[in-house]
Amino acid sequence: MGCTSSAASDRINTNDPLEEPPPPQQGDPRLPLTARQKFSITKSWKAIQRAMEDVGINMFIRLFKTHPEYQELFIEYKDMSEEKLRNNLNFATHCGMVMNIFDEVIDSLDDVDHIINLLNKRGRKHAKYGVKPEYVKDIREPFLRAVEELLEHRYTEKMEEVYKSMIDFVLEHFLHGLQENEG
Repeated sequence: MGCTSSAASDRINTNDPLEEPPPPQQGDPRLPLTARQKFSITKSWKAIQRAMEDVGINMFIRLFKTHPEYQELFIEYKDMSEEKLRNNLNFATHCGMVMNIFDEVIDSLDDVDHIINLLNKRGRKHAKYGVKPEYVKDIREPFLRAVEELLEHRYTEKMEEVYKSMIDFVLEHFLHGLQENEG
């Protein structure tokens, strides 16, 4: 207790082979998610993966309700009712392809270079279709609401912040690719 031999044994031995582990690696500073947020979004995304096409359809229908002029840009879906859109195989396929981009982003959270290259490439591809930056920015809220609808009670305020950070990151790099050839 107070004797010198116990005090000496309480000292840390600097030659001990069991050193303190190194601090956890910091994530890529370009990705606006902490390790805990990455874990949370990856875990919640599993529910979305099981219904990606439906989430994509709900996202686009919300976008078209808010911005009917965007539906007119899709010649194939122009003037289609919501019911016809929901039952259109080509529309479902397109929505699934868009959601697959989000899926690849979530799946690649440890490879930010890959994510940025993917999003820039998709942005450049959409620039060829005449997509304008404002069209892309307007997908944010429909995406968040479609995710919220699927996750229901699991879509907490904290989870919403994680998804907002993720969609903002996605849009930033998609827009970068979209705008590369402008000017």
